Amino acid sequence: MSDRGFSFLPPPSHDAEIECVLAALAAGDADPDALETQVIDLKEEAGRRSGSSILPGEPRSDIVAKQLAAEAACFANTRGGGVIIVGVDDATGDLIGAASDVNWLRTRLYQLTDRKVTVDIHEVEVSGVRLLVIAVPQAVEPVPFERRFQHRRGASCVPVTSTELLQGLFADAAADPSHRESRMTLRDVSDGAVASLRRRLAASDHKKSSLDLRDLLARLGLLYGDSGSLNLAGEILLGQRSSPALDYTHRPVPGGPSDVRVHQPGLSLLEELDLVEDAYTHHNPSRELTMGLGIVRVHAIPERSLREAILNGVCHRDWNQSDPTVIEHIGNELRVTSPGGFIGDVVAENIITHPSQPRYRTLMSAVRQLGLAEQEGVGVDRMVADLIRIGSDPPLIELTERPAVRVVLHGRSVDASRYQFFAGLRMTTADSAPSPETAGDDVDVALLVWRALNPATAFLTAESCAPLLQRSPADATQALRRVAGYRTSRKPPLLSPIPVPSSAPPAWCLSRSARRDLGARAARHAAATAWVRERKRISSAEYEAIALVSQPTANTHLRALAETEGLIPSRPSGRGPGFHYHYPG
Repeated sequence: MSDRGFSFLPPPSHDAEIECVLAALAAGDADPDALETQVIDLKEEAGRRSGSSILPGEPRSDIVAKQLAAEAACFANTRGGGVIIVGVDDATGDLIGAASDVNWLRTRLYQLTDRKVTVDIHEVEVSGVRLLVIAVPQAVEPVPFERRFQHRRGASCVPVTSTELLQGLFADAAADPSHRESRMTLRDVSDGAVASLRRRLAASDHKKSSLDLRDLLARLGLLYGDSGSLNLAGEILLGQRSSPALDYTHRPVPGGPSDVRVHQPGLSLLEELDLVEDAYTHHNPSRELTMGLGIVRVHAIPERSLREAILNGVCHRDWNQSDPTVIEHIGNELRVTSPGGFIGDVVAENIITHPSQPRYRTLMSAVRQLGLAEQEGVGVDRMVADLIRIGSDPPLIELTERPAVRVVLHGRSVDASRYQFFAGLRMTTADSAPSPETAGDDVDVALLVWRALNPATAFLTAESCAPLLQRSPADATQALRRVAGYRTSRKPPLLSPIPVPSSAPPAWCLSRSARRDLGARAARHAAATAWVRERKRISSAEYEAIALVSQPTANTHLRALAETEGLIPSRPSGRGPGFHYHYPG
């Protein structure tokens, strides 16, 4: 087997062209017209000239960012992408220097290209002058800048239509960049990568794991046609790297020294995943729970949530970036930071409900066949449900400035009563007979119970729950009605309706039985205050349902609430059908 190393996605590598240009610039006799090519562009930062004088640059200049975003979009629409070398007079070849802050510029270019281009930026020093080398990958779909499309032709950016791009460069590449041909052949696959590949397949498909390597890779979709070369998905999974793709550290406590680190060069991604899996397994404590006649082992960070967070950080990351996927395991918390932003129109606010948009379809298909990731479109759902079921909070999923996607799982020692409560929930049918459907993987149930356990959000309405469920208010109403059909192990309903006027939108809260089983804390004033601030009114019947108190107690508490909130009675007598308190006006 070859010990040839591989880097990251974009072929061909432009390293040789970059070194040649930098050497010519250092020599001081460079001809810019000769140095600028199909893949290399020289630029000075916009706004640095006043007549013949060179002005000091600014670390964060939007004028510069827009200038370079136009060039980045042009290269992104060009086969193989390209490189912008910033800090050079493109008329004379004189070194002017670059003042832009690297991290800010990377983020700003991502924003200005409609979150479609993530560039790699490196600082270099040539003859004592700071320059920036911006590597722009070929995009997966046409990239406009200020509503116009350009691509590189020779040493210039020229206009092109999105239709021409879709019919040409992006006709097949846009569908799946990981299916492109790589530089790697079957002979280049290391023994270690093959062993890891077969070991993972043996658990789920023994027949497939014993196939000849060519047949095996063909079945997994990792070969490029009949050429004997792997596609880029195959290179990502099986190619040896001089720079590791994963960087895992474990710290027993926040701020403490790390006692385990996995950051080993010379391995394939599959071998790196083996090492990381072994490391996190030994640092994820568990507890045994008695469930009916059986015993289940529940980990502080649910196993499939932990695995899914790491695999998402590998499969959905931007493989044009050379930075590793960083995995920080701190006590019972896991943080996974993966280079690149979200793909398409996925954002943190819709990631639960948005249809899956894999950046690399061939890669994702192979990963699923290897049993590494959940079926398409359910990974985030299950992370949410699993964490809430053990008594923790939903995962934090955010876009950082770099840009990168960060997922944080807050693990904890399992809350046995909470876990058993979810296990006992059953959906009811029209005739009230038990249904096989349980709440185990129902993300709507998990989120609504989690919200209802917070005293300040103890009531559930479509308006208040829509952002949490990542649904429209109309869809949130349907979700609430469906979840209200679950029954606890004692047979009472999970949710109880709050008696509101017929003209008002429906609302629910946890039933008395559910609150008792979950050990919900009584916080009557907080819940009632939140209700009246959303609905602008409150009746004694509504207060009774929210606070689970008797009518006399509800009346007493309402009078106190009305005084502190400045509410007025709907009628002077303070009684009668439909009586309530509301805000003035």
